[in-house]
Amino acid sequence: MVAVNPNILIWARETAALDLEEAARKLGFRDSKKRTAVEKLVSLEGGNSEPTVPQLYKMSRAYYQPYLVFYLSMPPADMDRGEDFRTVQQRSTNHKGNAHLKLLMRDIKVAQNLIRDALEEDQVETLPFVNSASLSSGVMTLAKTISEALDFDLSAFRQPASYRKAFAYLRERIERKRIFVLLLSDLGSHHTTIPVKVFRGFIFSDDLAPFIVLNRQDADSAWSFTALHEVVHLWLGSSGISGQWGNHGIEKFCNQVAGEILFPLQERINIELDTAQGIDHLVGQIGTIAKSRNLSRPMVAYSLFLAGKIKEPTWRDFNTRYEAGRAVESERSNSEKSLKNGGPSYYTVRRHQLGNALLKVTKQFVDSGQLQPTKAALVLRVKPLNVSRLLNPTTAQATG
Repeated sequence: MVAVNPNILIWARETAALDLEEAARKLGFRDSKKRTAVEKLVSLEGGNSEPTVPQLYKMSRAYYQPYLVFYLSMPPADMDRGEDFRTVQQRSTNHKGNAHLKLLMRDIKVAQNLIRDALEEDQVETLPFVNSASLSSGVMTLAKTISEALDFDLSAFRQPASYRKAFAYLRERIERKRIFVLLLSDLGSHHTTIPVKVFRGFIFSDDLAPFIVLNRQDADSAWSFTALHEVVHLWLGSSGISGQWGNHGIEKFCNQVAGEILFPLQERINIELDTAQGIDHLVGQIGTIAKSRNLSRPMVAYSLFLAGKIKEPTWRDFNTRYEAGRAVESERSNSEKSLKNGGPSYYTVRRHQLGNALLKVTKQFVDSGQLQPTKAALVLRVKPLNVSRLLNPTTAQATG
């Protein structure tokens, strides 16, 4: 058997944001008369003892790494995940959250490569709109271009009585263009949940298989704006991680374009706000405006600020109050919570997270034999035995 480079063991543990004590506990190491659990792990990482095959499998699960990675000659280079559009504070406040985000992005990149290879094999045409615009295109022009390309109807978006149904309409418009939109926020368990403060969304731009991931821990009222924000990134041909209302040039531009699509400037200009009665009254007005348009309150406040309807200190005061007193949790309909209360099954929730576009193309390639269940499982982030049941809901219901 090939000897394991102990540097790989250290790299894998640190990549999962685990210290020695946490890792030893997750690996099931126990104190003995001669050595503590931590000392046993230190011995492996120091090259003083060789890990057994069962131990490597445990490390694979605990560190969220493929088993074969432990037999590489050296730690792999960091994946190019594009530009980091988050603020410095967002990047540094949650070490574990950022580590889990990095692992999630790695998994999505693997899925993207598998789907892209299958599409290339089928000689599918590239998407002409990817990297077709620039900042010089202008906010109004690009907003109109994207709306027309998506065949997006603002009145149809505002018609549903819930944020989720409005998002479902927008998601369907986006996925029709072969842009995969996923709702994910962990590595497969609630222990690895990535907070909204770490990321709201990210995109891997690609002219065959672009992937957009939205943080499903975010308010469902915020999903639509974030999705369009990432779509603008796609038109600009840029990949990366998005935070909230950053001052980064591209981020601000993407916010403005997404805002113009969902809440046009001409409409904002005609809105009358009563700012004389104080911030509490203004919060109520913004809430009414947001609800009637299936938008989040922070997005509406930001758009009104850009339109000059409220001043910057007022906008910042609103954001502070929203984050402190009206946390995301109060607006979010948690899928797991619904599941515990007799809600939809695991597979129904999983399909919602993955999106119809990814499910459809994966099923196509599995049925044609281009994707084996083991590789399809990587795309769908499930076990190989669950692939068929996930892709064939009617069959699953009949046999379940």
